[in-house]
Amino acid sequence: MKFNPEEYRELARTDFEHAWNKGPEIIDPVGAGDKYPRYQYKSARRHPIAETTARLREAYLSLGFDEARVPLFIDEKDVYRQFGPEASAVLDRVFYLGGLPRPNVGIGRERILQIEGILGKSLGEEGEEHLRETLHAYKKAEVDGDELTYELAKVLGCDDALVVRMMDEVFPEFRALVPESSRTTLRSHMTSGWFLSLGGRCGTVCPFPSASSPSIAVSGGNRRKGRPA
Repeated sequence: MKFNPEEYRELARTDFEHAWNKGPEIIDPVGAGDKYPRYQYKSARRHPIAETTARLREAYLSLGFDEARVPLFIDEKDVYRQFGPEASAVLDRVFYLGGLPRPNVGIGRERILQIEGILGKSLGEEGEEHLRETLHAYKKAEVDGDELTYELAKVLGCDDALVVRMMDEVFPEFRALVPESSRTTLRSHMTSGWFLSLGGRCGTVCPFPSASSPSIAVSGGNRRKGRPA
């Protein structure tokens, strides 16, 4: 169905929740054959990479290799353990994981009046205190980020849509957040987790690592003792 995208962009800037709820209006109705339950199913198409990985996995397992997982997230210290002095150059092409800090949100009289204007009712002293306690709990990580909207709506006794609007108009701190990097990296080399894999294999019958694939790391299972496969 044809529609004016600029109209929806402008509406999203002023009232995102309303723009979201209007979405179904521009979707063409589907025919009976595309509705659930369906009475005819087509065969699913396999992705070649996933298919190849599965076949390689079965081949290694059939040869007697034990299976082990290499973590997806690697602390940079393990990269230094692998590459030594060269690690600084290697880390130049590694992605670091970051997160958003939790802002210290202050509640002044002006903001209380803005919130009451959006809600259309007075908060009262008890409501103000509960609001401050909830935001403080969020700052201390006692409330998860994806639960903040729900918790504020519960405290204020309003719909989630009003809380989203309130956070956008009254608390610019949330929009101004800048990600902060950690020391954890996204695995770029399977061997970055080599020492982690060795540590997990200590004391087993197969002390020698032997091979790896894009999704699994394997070590010799029924190989001759005393020699790496």
